[in-house]
Formats: sequence, C-alpha cells, structure tokens
Amino acid sequence: MAQATATVTFAERIKWNERLKPALIVLVIAAIAYLLGTYVMAPRMAANQPTYLPLTYAALPTGSVFVLNEDGSGALLPVRIADTSAARNLGFKGVGEQALDNAFLLYPLARETTARTSYSVEGARAPIEFAAIDASGTVVSIDVSAPAATRVSIADRHQWLIAAKAGTLERFGVGVGSTIDPELIRRF
Repeated sequence: MAQATATVTFAERIKWNERLKPALIVLVIAAIAYLLGTYVMAPRMAANQPTYLPLTYAALPTGSVFVLNEDGSGALLPVRIADTSAARNLGFKGVGEQALDNAFLLYPLARETTARTSYSVEGARAPIEFAAIDASGTVVSIDVSAPAATRVSIADRHQWLIAAKAGTLERFGVGVGSTIDPELIRRF
C-alpha cells in the first residue's frame, strides 16, 4: 500500500502565525509610538519650556535701537522688528518666559497714530510693557498689559512702540522722556 505524503509549506514549517506575525505587530506598534512621540509630543513639550522661541518670532528681522535716557546715559537695545500686521498680531505669542528676559520687539508704524490703538498680547507668558514713542522720537508713555490679557490699548500718539517683558525697560533705564534717534534705528 502506497502511503500518501502531505506536502508541508514553508509557512507551516516556520510557524508563521506563532512566531513572525506577533513580532511584526509589536514592531508596527513601536513604529507608530515613535512617530507620535517625534512629531506630536516632542514639539508640544518643547513649546512648554521657559526658553522656547517659536519660529514665527525667530523669523522676524533683527535690528537695534539706541535709546538716550534723561540722565544722559544710553542703551543699545537689540530688537526684533514687527513691521507687518501679521507680525504685530503675533507679538510675543508663545515665547517662553525666560526667553522674554532680554527680548525687545519694535513696532514701526508708517505714520504717527492719532487714535487709540490696541496691540495683541495674546499668548504672552508674562506681562508685557509698551513704550510709546512719538514722531519726534520721545517716549511719551509706558503701558503694561494685565496678566492674561489679550490686547493692550495705547491712547497716546505714537509712531514707534517698543515692547518688552514688564520691568525690562526700567532695567535698561528707558522711561517717559527718553528719546530715540529715528535715523539710528538699524536693521540687520
């Protein structure tokens, strides 16, 4: 009597379902977890750091403003220039609190404003102060935003505005009566 031989496939010999399939499932789950961590969780964690600078702020043009104080001393302030309405609306949004310590934002306007103007402070992680500078280059007022405010309103006539973390302008000696020379505003 001839015996029938059953052919055993390669998949059956290596026991595909028992060995390889579970390992591939674990590998796929690990790859998904890695991608979620890299592209979702890591940027969120970085944005919560106190030294974080968002790309929108870092992409602003840089420059410098020389401020002459009433006592005769001066300060050269390194500024980011918010010269578009989109940049003015973003302001310090998302900038970490420690990164704000020596950060200045210059808002140059095309002409001197005569009406009350409001500026966005939404998303700022610390109170922001604004030095309003008139067309002659004199600081006419310093206004501070309230904590968790979304906008600050400047009532005085101004053509330039320097924004910084509350207390920073005082640390550099900038106050009402300080002056800037508009011709010495440098853009790098």
